[in-house]
Amino acid sequence: MSDSPKAWLSDGMMNLLVDYYTEVPFRPYGSGATRENVLPVLRELDLGYICIYAKGHSGYTTWESSLKTRHVMLEQDMPRFFREVTRETGTKLVLYYSGLLDGIAGLRHPEWRMLHQDDSEQRYFDDFAFLTSYANCPHSGYFDEWVAVHLREMIEGYDPDGIWVDGDWPSSCYCARCQAVFREEMGYAEPWSDVQRRPEFAAEYTKFWNRVTARWRERFNRLVKSLKPDCAYSAGNISPRCEFLTPFDWRSGDFFSPGFFLLHDMARMMRWYDTLGVPYDAYVCDTSFTHVRKHVRSRTKTLDRMLQEAATVAANGGAVGYWTYPNGDGAFVPSRMEKAKRVRSFLREREDVFLHAQSAHWTALVVTDPATPTFGGANVEGAHKALAALHRSPELMDETGVSADMPHALVVVPEQAVMDEDTAKRLVAYAERGGRLLTSGATLNSSVLRAALGVTEVRAGAVQDGHVLLKTHDEPTGVDAPWDQVIGGEELYPLYLSWDQFNPEARHLPNNWPMHGEIDEAHPEPAGFPAAITRRVGQGSIAHICTAIFDRYKTLGDPQMLRWLREIVDALDPQPYFRTDAPTWVDVSLRRKNGMLLIHFVNQNPGRDVARLGTDDTWVDEIPVVGPYRCDIRLPKSPEAVTLEPGGEPTDWHYADEVLTVVLPKLWIHACVKIK
Repeated sequence: MSDSPKAWLSDGMMNLLVDYYTEVPFRPYGSGATRENVLPVLRELDLGYICIYAKGHSGYTTWESSLKTRHVMLEQDMPRFFREVTRETGTKLVLYYSGLLDGIAGLRHPEWRMLHQDDSEQRYFDDFAFLTSYANCPHSGYFDEWVAVHLREMIEGYDPDGIWVDGDWPSSCYCARCQAVFREEMGYAEPWSDVQRRPEFAAEYTKFWNRVTARWRERFNRLVKSLKPDCAYSAGNISPRCEFLTPFDWRSGDFFSPGFFLLHDMARMMRWYDTLGVPYDAYVCDTSFTHVRKHVRSRTKTLDRMLQEAATVAANGGAVGYWTYPNGDGAFVPSRMEKAKRVRSFLREREDVFLHAQSAHWTALVVTDPATPTFGGANVEGAHKALAALHRSPELMDETGVSADMPHALVVVPEQAVMDEDTAKRLVAYAERGGRLLTSGATLNSSVLRAALGVTEVRAGAVQDGHVLLKTHDEPTGVDAPWDQVIGGEELYPLYLSWDQFNPEARHLPNNWPMHGEIDEAHPEPAGFPAAITRRVGQGSIAHICTAIFDRYKTLGDPQMLRWLREIVDALDPQPYFRTDAPTWVDVSLRRKNGMLLIHFVNQNPGRDVARLGTDDTWVDEIPVVGPYRCDIRLPKSPEAVTLEPGGEPTDWHYADEVLTVVLPKLWIHACVKIK
């Protein structure tokens, strides 16, 4: 493994995050972390790196800092201990550091605290009776007087190979310092109360805060590199827009379930990180995370679930960060480390098809709004959820990745209210050269796209509920969302009204009333304008859906919506590069490596009935073996070999009329069809 940060980060298949909170002050910290407990684990796991706490959100440190921030019951210098054992095993050491969150700093320096828009202080983790973690403003003295001291002590004292920053995700600060910088950058002179009433204020302040935190991270990384040029830097759960990429040596995030992330969420972020040109990983936790269920005791997940999460990350090019909790004294938990070894074995068997593969660049999901939230927002998340269910293996990118000669067969722009003119022109040029472009909802704010579609007028929200009659299914698709009346373009699907669309008394019905919002299927009433339009442009085509369908699909996961989306995608790309009869919950990733096509199948079935709301029973148990599944791949010539991985097993396949047909006989967690 090379000593270059990019090289050793790219070469690692599995890392280990030891989430040993410094927040708990009433038990000895670190007494159980011994050579006998730790060394055998490091030797057997053969990790890319191990990440251990240097400072938590409380502000307590795991070493004796000159700022008097050591944990009150610190039993040993933890960075020193782990630096010694990692050198013995040849393991890279990454130190976890809480960035903008620091309870002790905020307690000692109230003037540093970040403020919400209503002037209240930003406080986190108040559910701990003994802890408040304050968010500290990047424009205060917090960096120079506090963070810089810690960084010098960490790097000069322990020579870490990398630093992973958490807690850079607090919401925007509205303190007087931030107000002044915002005014200066925007050129606003009126009173702050008038500034906040500007129609563009919310979007502009979001973009401003993104810039502020980007400058914070660049400043952080500059100091790190000045102290140790080859010390790698990353921060978790930060916007993946390319404009904020500068300081990162690798991209990373902690993707905890069942508290927040589903498997397709993990896949989405890996597919977004994959377009950034740096290594990336994802921490997946062996303990069930239930942040919003304070009364539920966390327990360890099944091995099946950990393999599902690991396969989802690795099949999309990410290294797997095995995220674990030690005992209260810091000792590794034997049963959890046994599970980690099983996950490592699973990944080791598949390293040849996981490591150093690249996207097949088949489908792209483009995010053009600079105010987009960190994880994409409902529109982006819903578009990925739908495209993944349709097995389109979409990679995500911002507008900097758009070009007229994009290799993708399909590009989707989901409800992007903001798009610069140059990006829109490049998207149209892509379609003119033979590409297929699908847009929806507010994306039609772009005058360039309206002109390309032949649209002369858009009346936003003309209808509040609408239906579409499908061409391949007898059940209509209803979308309970505002529909735009789009004038111009060629109608792809007409829109129909709900039977009581204009009945004023319908307002008395709750939205979930079973007979509310139905369509009269025998005598459907036309809305008088399209549900979707299309137009040929040059050698390609553009289609537009006249509502925020991806936002709604993210929330509801409605199979009726997915059927309609399938029809639209099939109309745009009737002879796709890849097709399979696998169910929607089998995630497919198309990757390339050394001239080979790798088709990854990940079984994301939860193995049980989860169709119940408000339950605390969130476990994923055994994952069933499923299959067989057929897939068809369009290739210009017959392949030299087709095997199933891991193991290089032969499989049933045949080639005719430039189509390779392969049968995947069975699928448990993961399988890969390798085509040479």
